[in-house]
Amino acid sequence: MDLLKMLRDEERRLASRLTGLRAAIQALSGNSSKPNAGRGSKLRGKKLSAAHRAAIKAGIAKAKKAQGKAA
Repeated sequence: MDLLKMLRDEERRLASRLTGLRAAIQALSGNSSKPNAGRGSKLRGKKLSAAHRAAIKAGIAKAKKAQGKAA
């Protein structure tokens, strides 16, 4: 059990160092905004096709209908 406790302590110590390193990299990179999430920015500023807009509206309507049945 002593070995397990020692490994967990080491894991915590390394995790805190990694967090510090990430913060330092973020500060030095000059990009003070959030890291890229890889989602949402792909379509920003571009027009959606009619089919895509219709699919989004259908999905919203389906979710509202399901929410109405649940409530």
